[in-house]
Amino acid sequence: MARALKMEDVEAGTIGGLFLSAGGSGRNQVAKNVALGQMALDYGGVRLVSLDELDPDALVITATAVGAPGFANWAIRPRDAIDAARRLVAHIDRPIAGVICGHVPGFNAWLVAAALGLDYVDAASNGRGHPTVKMGGMGLASRLDLSITQVACSGSAAEQNKLSFMAEGDIVRTSTMLRQAAVVNGGLIYAARGPLTAGFIRENGAPGAISFQLELGRAMQAASGADCVRATVEALGGELLVDGEVIENTVSYGGGFDLGKMMVRGDKGEVTLGIYNEFMTADIGGKRVATFPDMIGSLDPATGDVVSISESKPGTRVAIVIAHRSKFPVGKGALDPAVFPEVEQAMGVDMRSYL
Repeated sequence: MARALKMEDVEAGTIGGLFLSAGGSGRNQVAKNVALGQMALDYGGVRLVSLDELDPDALVITATAVGAPGFANWAIRPRDAIDAARRLVAHIDRPIAGVICGHVPGFNAWLVAAALGLDYVDAASNGRGHPTVKMGGMGLASRLDLSITQVACSGSAAEQNKLSFMAEGDIVRTSTMLRQAAVVNGGLIYAARGPLTAGFIRENGAPGAISFQLELGRAMQAASGADCVRATVEALGGELLVDGEVIENTVSYGGGFDLGKMMVRGDKGEVTLGIYNEFMTADIGGKRVATFPDMIGSLDPATGDVVSISESKPGTRVAIVIAHRSKFPVGKGALDPAVFPEVEQAMGVDMRSYL
């Protein structure tokens, strides 16, 4: 399977990845993601490999970002992702075979792979957006006996805003500290964590997440306008929940998270979407129809563009597409009961009973 990624993969990966970000990103992030992908290809190229091509004991790191994607006031740069990964690799001081993303689109991980000469592994912590590191922890939130290292970086000494942070320990406590680093940094920060073995990721992560992202993106690219909604539904094996007007969006930033709800009125009635950075729940007529890690994504029904939660203002029109979690790659961290209480408490909704 190993192959060099190309610009056409950047374009497909951007479209598919932004949709799979589950409302965290939209068309306002297209240029940024394309630029990161192009930068990675120009830096030295990116080689995509499957987990089966790696020795089960090969070490892999995760490149990600921690914080609120839509409503925070943050400023991070591509070099921050590279710096975080480079510090982590130096600390581990053992050969690292590859890098995965926390969740798609994941172009910061493309850049890390290119800059550090690592393979980009066809896997992720999750195949859709998740709000907490623990939900992307591949089950480590229930394994407090296991220790990992997490590194966050932003800014520079020359700009007099340098911030770097390293934490070692279980994923629960180290993630809490990284969240605080994101808050201090304005709401979002690039980070890297690990190492994990390829065998562990195969058993607990989301193998094939990048291939799925690219295939979905190509299916969406092949359609246009309203046909893109249909193509997305078909590629996911999901359903169009609602095509209607946004009548409420109460999402605001606080404590490192975007939190609130969005309501959409359509022919089937009013849909209430619970939000914690990404779409986490969908209810219609008081009945739950989708719960994280089910896919819940948003498109402009007229253009087919992916639209984010922050772009979905009252009065705009949006199409909400849902798909059961069995339809795309999902890591065990997204199904770990230990990761849900803080999210349920913040949102004021039940999620665990729907797993």
